[in-house]
Amino acid sequence: MIKSIRKDLILHKKFITWMAILYPLYLGFLGSQVNNTNILPIFSGFLYALVPLILFGREDKFKSETFGLSLPVTRREYLRSRFIFSWGLMLLMYLVGSLLMVAVPGGKLSAATVFGSKLVLLSLFFIAAIFGIMMPLFIRLGQAGMLVFLVVLQILGVLLMIFRKSVDIDTVKKIIRLVPNGIAALQSSLGPFPAFLAGLAILALFSYASFALSLALFRRKEF
Repeated sequence: MIKSIRKDLILHKKFITWMAILYPLYLGFLGSQVNNTNILPIFSGFLYALVPLILFGREDKFKSETFGLSLPVTRREYLRSRFIFSWGLMLLMYLVGSLLMVAVPGGKLSAATVFGSKLVLLSLFFIAAIFGIMMPLFIRLGQAGMLVFLVVLQILGVLLMIFRKSVDIDTVKKIIRLVPNGIAALQSSLGPFPAFLAGLAILALFSYASFALSLALFRRKEF
């Protein structure tokens, strides 16, 4: 597994360096100017989750995945290294981006807000959800999997607009705020820190389910 991670670092070091610098800079500045802490985790979660998939899309494009699988490593170990590497990269960018949100002069978000348990848990939720959904699609369909995900999001957006016109606006707001309200309810019943740990446990289970599905698809893939 360590060899696979090292291989990814060597193969994509320039891309990783630029993404690890540009993404946090962009999101750090953008996040510092945003007042709505419900939209920020969705937007940043999508961009952070996209980076490792673009990274592995380069392997799919240049057919270097075959070389990786020629190493003395099982497909389970190979895929597990990808998940660990992806999470390490996403968490690093998230941490740097969050620090920059606070450091930007004239920023609208305080350190207490950016690093508060609710916003951190919301951000991790959307990173885990978006990456956890896109990874199996990417393994099954390649780069077209990302396109399928984006198309489905657009269809859902259109349906939401239609739904908004046919029902009361408060109902739509409740649907949009399901996740933030769920986290708030968890914190209210358990307390901030226990709720944070419970949320991390739920996200870990979801990520493992995504890994298990991805592995089942990856084992059937032919190179």
